[in-house]
Amino acid sequence: MMKFLNQTQMLGVAVLLSFLLFSGCLSEDSTLTEPLQPEAKVELKSSNLWPNPLENLRMDPGTLKMLADLRKATTKYHDIEVAMEDGYALGSECVSHPDLGGMGYHFVNFTWVDGVFDPTQPEALLYEMDHHGNMHLVGAEFVIVQAPWDFENEMPPYFGIREFDYDPANVLPFPNYQLHTWIWKGNPKGIFTKFNPNVSCN
Repeated sequence: MMKFLNQTQMLGVAVLLSFLLFSGCLSEDSTLTEPLQPEAKVELKSSNLWPNPLENLRMDPGTLKMLADLRKATTKYHDIEVAMEDGYALGSECVSHPDLGGMGYHFVNFTWVDGVFDPTQPEALLYEMDHHGNMHLVGAEFVIVQAPWDFENEMPPYFGIREFDYDPANVLPFPNYQLHTWIWKGNPKGIFTKFNPNVSCN
């Protein structure tokens, strides 16, 4: 497959991702010149950023099978040290929205942020911190760079019957397809909805 991002560009992307990641990891008052503070909790303020309908209450067997396979592949990452050994690193502090809920902390494997979709190899893992400072795996997120994906595919990526969300470089420094999957903590708004009311940064 043609490579659209060389190693130097990927390094730059990794640096930028560490400040911007994912789907609103910046507040409306944030700037690119002000990196996240180590103890900061990122909060989004607009409730109309991504109008998503409720997800299907009843999924097709193919999508359910893919979700089961993803759970199986990420079970080991309940131990965050195993995730870090496999190349995941902190990509954002805790992301939340005052009305929609939270995303938690994004741990990202930057070497996997490319134009390839592997349904059992998410680019990011989502963690929630409890009151004792322990991290709990709550979900996973896929991020696919648009240019190389579109070069080889006529359609956007799908997880089963669910089409990926499209980000035209509003948050990340490049257009991308992305999808949250709440496979380890139930989301009453839908398993593929960006924010989870059951996830908190408090």
